Amino acid sequence: MNKFTKIIAIAMCAATVAAGTAAFTACSGSETEVINISGSTSVQPLMEELAAAYEAKNENVQINVGAGGSGQGVADAQAGTVDFGMASRALKDSETGVVSKTIAVDGIAMITNTANTTVTNVTAEELKALYENGTAIQETILYALSREDGSGTRDAFCELTGVSSSNLYSATGFESYSSTSALMEQIKNNTAGNMIGYVSLGSVDSSVKALQYEGVDATAANVKSGAYTMSRPFNIIYQSESTLSSAAKAFIDFIMSEEGQAVVTSYGCVSVL
Repeated sequence: MNKFTKIIAIAMCAATVAAGTAAFTACSGSETEVINISGSTSVQPLMEELAAAYEAKNENVQINVGAGGSGQGVADAQAGTVDFGMASRALKDSETGVVSKTIAVDGIAMITNTANTTVTNVTAEELKALYENGTAIQETILYALSREDGSGTRDAFCELTGVSSSNLYSATGFESYSSTSALMEQIKNNTAGNMIGYVSLGSVDSSVKALQYEGVDATAANVKSGAYTMSRPFNIIYQSESTLSSAAKAFIDFIMSEEGQAVVTSYGCVSVL
């Protein structure tokens, strides 16, 4: 059964839902197990690739990957409304009742519009001055874009650079965005090249310009070697091994296998193997 046929069968046939994971019986009599995932918009594109690779090998599994941010992913996992939450940061002390597993390591890239040909490198000192006080970087970058409060990428960026998350400069042009894609789109549209933002390194493409940080190129190889210091874990969050369905456990096994980690590497992140 191909994926299209599977979806039609699912839509037409009865569903049984338990503990946030749905099990559907298709008209042919075969059962389709559903894994629900929500959380970090930075982890989401990688998770979608992992899900597609796994579904291609297991036609009776459907994996739904949503967003919402790291905080939402943790909360959903705590509530048991999803099989896995996604977080682009470590669990906080206050986030109890769940465990995390690191599936990849990702860099955080500082990006500008490709029209900016002046600035090639930024330092933690420059970022702190801009994000907290509105001080221009090299007289060229005038505005700082950030992620929303509760974003794992924002938490990691602030922790790694020393920028105060609670003291971000507030003025016209200094905006927060609720997803990686929304922030990147603003940078792409900033043809004046006077804005900077931060995104998952794995999300960077030729439509934006990734800057050096402290004189080091933002590459997966430099993240792996430790030379590029602005990096963080990509985690999946769940209540416990005992609460996972057999399908969810099998998906974890795939992610952590050489085949799954090859997907991680091809996406642009660093393998945990």
